[in-house]
Amino acid sequence: MNKVLNFIRRIQGINSIQCELDELRKQIESYQREILNAHRFSDTIKDSEWLKNKSFSAGGAALDYGALYTMYRILDSVHPINILEFGLGQSSKMIYQYTNHYDNSRAITYEHDEEWISFFKSIVKDLYPINIYKTELQETEYNGRKTLSYKNNCKELLKNKFDFVFVDGPFGSDNYSRSQILYLIPDCLEESFCIMIDDVQRTGEQETVSEIEKILYENKIEYYKRVYCSMKNHVVICSKDLRFLTTEP
Repeated sequence: MNKVLNFIRRIQGINSIQCELDELRKQIESYQREILNAHRFSDTIKDSEWLKNKSFSAGGAALDYGALYTMYRILDSVHPINILEFGLGQSSKMIYQYTNHYDNSRAITYEHDEEWISFFKSIVKDLYPINIYKTELQETEYNGRKTLSYKNNCKELLKNKFDFVFVDGPFGSDNYSRSQILYLIPDCLEESFCIMIDDVQRTGEQETVSEIEKILYENKIEYYKRVYCSMKNHVVICSKDLRFLTTEP
């Protein structure tokens, strides 16, 4: 009996080591992808006409280089006119340099943290104008699950149309994370649109993405989708005419 128990323990130990090795391999692969994406992003923006301030703090809670590259590709190739951003951050540095360069474009950013807004403005200074809408957080429910959203689920935006929507706020939730977007589509979307969502390696964001797809399908809106991986994962969901955004450049 003791021999059997010892054998089982050895097998369990081997399995535990294998799981740790698998996790380490995944981490190494994600670091490798991020290094490649950092080089690709740097090479892509070096001659940019509109991205003058090329200093970004990628990683951690902020966008990784893979997401920054995707966002630059969207802005530079699609040339969106009306941009909606949820969550102030590294993405805002890029978006507002874009709108500052192209006079016919505009953006609005929803953010709840007053201290972060003040700090961000002190960094940007007068380099380019930014349009931040200070709002409150609100605990709400979607499909019977508790989630965190911005106040009133941002329904005041329903009178507007956007061709690029970026979702990276508020804080992530276990279920239907950043659910305010679900109350806005498809009414707030232009016929030609692109939605980009960060942190889709998490269950809460995955549920939100699935719900977005359901809403688009129910409204007979043809779309294309692709998940991109780096240190974190982000997704692009776009109208048929912009399907090139879901292919490797």
